[in-house]
Amino acid sequence: MAHTASNLPHANSYYAATAKYPQRYPALTESITADVCIVGGGFSGVNSAIELVLRGYSVVVLEANKIGWGASGRNGGELIRGIGHGIEQFTNQIGKEGVAAISQMGVEAVQIVRDRVATFKIDCDLAMGYCDLALKPAHIKEMQEDYDDLKAQGYPHELRMMNKDELSEVIGSERYLGGMLDMGSGHLHPLNLVTGEASAAASWGEVFRR
Repeated sequence: MAHTASNLPHANSYYAATAKYPQRYPALTESITADVCIVGGGFSGVNSAIELVLRGYSVVVLEANKIGWGASGRNGGELIRGIGHGIEQFTNQIGKEGVAAISQMGVEAVQIVRDRVATFKIDCDLAMGYCDLALKPAHIKEMQEDYDDLKAQGYPHELRMMNKDELSEVIGSERYLGGMLDMGSGHLHPLNLVTGEASAAASWGEVFRR
């Protein structure tokens, strides 16, 4: 982590209250040399460090406050495939193959996180299973199209279209018309994930400074 006068604590939250990985990284008080310097100890910075160290580079990550102090440690914790909705609008720019490639990256991103958790035995309450919900018939149509596309792409996890009666299996509400169950997406404790990843990276040497 980076030398700073503030070194602010994490925001008061459930995640901070149930954090499992201590952060005892030294302050940067002298000149050090590394192949790569990464500024920021969020998901992007920490995982870039892991990838670089695994490839043989020496790395220093500088963080002004705490690992996962910003959005990485205080988000909703959803681990959901994809990078957002409506990427088909870019077909004219990158073609169908480009859109398909981006869609596949969104699936691979979830698997990277699952592999990280398993490899480093990170205790972050990872639970798989997610359900998209429909409030109106148009949502059902969109979900069916999504379901068909994922099946055509060979999506490797269980997918199931659910009617209103079946939704009682996953939610306690009668408000929705239906949904799509996706066992390839899920939820986790984001602060424990990023600090667990940082702990794993730091175990390989002096990686993090503040």
